[in-house]
Amino acid sequence: MGEVAKKKASLAKAVFSGSLGNMLEWFDYGLYGYFAVIISAEFFAAGDPIVGLLLSFMTFAVGFLVRPLGGILIGAYADKHGRIKALTLTILGMGICTMLMGCLPTYQQVGIAAPILLTVLRLIQGLCTGGEFGSSLTFISEYGTPNNRAFLVSWQPFSVGVGLIIGSTSGLIITSILPTEALYAWGWRIPFICGILIAIYGVYMRRNVPDSPEFQKRKAEQEAAGVETKVKIPFKDLFVGHFASIMAVILLLAGASTSYYLLITYMPTYISQFVGTSMSDAFAVNTSVLAIYLILCPFAGKIVDKIGRRRGLIIGSIGFLIFTYPVFFILVQHTNPAIMIALLGILVACQTLIAVGNAVVSTEIFPTELRSSGVGFAYNLSAAVFGGLAPLAATALIAATGNQISIVWLIMGAILITLITSVFLLKRFYGKDGKVK
Repeated sequence: MGEVAKKKASLAKAVFSGSLGNMLEWFDYGLYGYFAVIISAEFFAAGDPIVGLLLSFMTFAVGFLVRPLGGILIGAYADKHGRIKALTLTILGMGICTMLMGCLPTYQQVGIAAPILLTVLRLIQGLCTGGEFGSSLTFISEYGTPNNRAFLVSWQPFSVGVGLIIGSTSGLIITSILPTEALYAWGWRIPFICGILIAIYGVYMRRNVPDSPEFQKRKAEQEAAGVETKVKIPFKDLFVGHFASIMAVILLLAGASTSYYLLITYMPTYISQFVGTSMSDAFAVNTSVLAIYLILCPFAGKIVDKIGRRRGLIIGSIGFLIFTYPVFFILVQHTNPAIMIALLGILVACQTLIAVGNAVVSTEIFPTELRSSGVGFAYNLSAAVFGGLAPLAATALIAATGNQISIVWLIMGAILITLITSVFLLKRFYGKDGKVK
């Protein structure tokens, strides 16, 4: 094998191993969103199904609340001792929590202990997830250059889609072949328990991949200079020296997180509960939309590398503002899966530009020594506020207004924040060519 081929194989292996944790993370988050109706019935004693669904999504949101803490704690460890060491820890923790969720007793079996145990697992998993996201994004980006970094980073949201599509496919298969009684009794548990297999494979892969070249270079420089590598939580360095970077990531993610969670994770619940389709049709629509997302992610990376970060984000945001209302206006009037897939595919095309743009911007505006902790904290804080609360906010808004199309105002409001940030705040970091100043 030639030198160029070896480098390409090594790069592909690094990107793949860095993406595995995100696959597991979103496999679990996807499952939770897809089976929210069942989880609400099994773990929460609520007479009203909507109340039970709200309680279920509140527990879903709890996991997001601790993600910023996990991002900065595990991110600090990754900045000091390596991305790979941190990523091995996080994928194992996420896998164990996912498996245990599939083993939990129900409310009928142990009473109030059931939702408490579910919440505890969500909290632990949230800590691990917070560390995983920033460290994996940093790890992948540090293998790239300004001319190909967006393309490499695009495989991170791609892996997110893979996790979700595996979860969605699992849901589609199980809801199609099992009767309702068996689905509620034990069927929904199977995909959660299988999550440990992804974790085991991820640990194996990450133990056989070197850390990023950029981190290794900085580590060698520190050792040559005799710099102490003791882990310190970099609150002061981040908030004093890089406050603008933190705010840029948080505000950019407002639109990306809200739209992503509502268009993909929440969509099976939305379609089945508020539009009136069957669960199997809802999963079929969601799986197809995810497939579109997967196909478009690498192309979005190429586009963002070519036209620049700001321009990609602006185009994606404007697309959302133009098409969101018409798409949902038509969507709620049809139960034909093909029509739903075509409509949601329009918004997913805009979503990929925003997702890839956000990911690469987040890694480029923090320095190497603070990158994992900075990305981990800012990205996860925004995901907690805008993403984790999005399904809960959407359900509450629809319940309060009685209008299923009211979901569009959440999406468009959040996207407007991303657009304004892209137009104005990112000028601080990027030149007219879209490259970092």
